[in-house]
Amino acid sequence: MNAKRYRTFLIYSATLTALMIAGCAPVISQEALKEVDQRVHFEQLLEDPEAYRGRIVMLGGDIIETQNFPEKTLIVVLQRSLGFRKKPATEDVSKGRFIISVQGFIDPAIYRPRRKVTVVGSVVGKEVRPLGEIEYTYPVIAKRELYIWPLEEFPETEPRLHFGVGIGMGF
Repeated sequence: MNAKRYRTFLIYSATLTALMIAGCAPVISQEALKEVDQRVHFEQLLEDPEAYRGRIVMLGGDIIETQNFPEKTLIVVLQRSLGFRKKPATEDVSKGRFIISVQGFIDPAIYRPRRKVTVVGSVVGKEVRPLGEIEYTYPVIAKRELYIWPLEEFPETEPRLHFGVGIGMGF
């Protein structure tokens, strides 16, 4: 009987360890992470995208807009710094905007405004577009790997603990 309990304990321990390791794994493959040029910072890229043409970068942020064209999809992103697991930060700080170019169709119902994305891709140039009253230069990144983060659930505003006297049910 002890051998059976020990084997069950080992199976549960191995499963728990595997789940913990998988939960901490980056969302971008190790191969892609090795290709990223860590010397290129977003501020430099924003200043002169053409100077970094062909470099592999990793960026993230909040989707502003997704536009579909016959051969490709363009995703306009508000840049955010990357944190744990390369997830874009939630604070109200950004250094600018960029565009992700994806071959084929990406559904704008899924890649919709305010969703968080992380991308590894090659700098392919720039695109100048109007932004309010100015002309804004967007660095354009050709997607190699793209990860859209799961929607974050917001906590309930009502307390889950209730006090009372009598018989009743609550969920």
